[in-house]
Amino acid sequence: MEQAKPLGKYPYLKRAGDSIYLSGMSARLADGSIPEGVREQTRVVIEKIRAILQSEGADLSDCVAVTSYLVDMADFDLYNTVYGEYFNEQGPTRTTVAVHQLPHPQMRVELTVTAYQPDAHPPLQK
Repeated sequence: MEQAKPLGKYPYLKRAGDSIYLSGMSARLADGSIPEGVREQTRVVIEKIRAILQSEGADLSDCVAVTSYLVDMADFDLYNTVYGEYFNEQGPTRTTVAVHQLPHPQMRVELTVTAYQPDAHPPLQK
């Protein structure tokens, strides 16, 4: 999945040893469009997260913590249903908070992730 360029000067991903940190991810697509509805946005966000993790040899099963930001807690059940298609009770810890707004008025959900995946290419020892 082609990623949209970040809205600021930050990376989507930062690896620190075996830990992988992902910046907040929204459903904004590479062409700048944003799907309608929290269900579709949640699905797009999680698939984008999966694609970024795979670029580091990791997958959703390597997620250890997720922080979710919803513009409206009335969307929680719809978001939670889609989230449950990807993660179960043995999945990552999760915090879900309501926020006043996200960077675009159509954005309904944003997720940030921490994953653990041993680095297959650690730096050479001197």
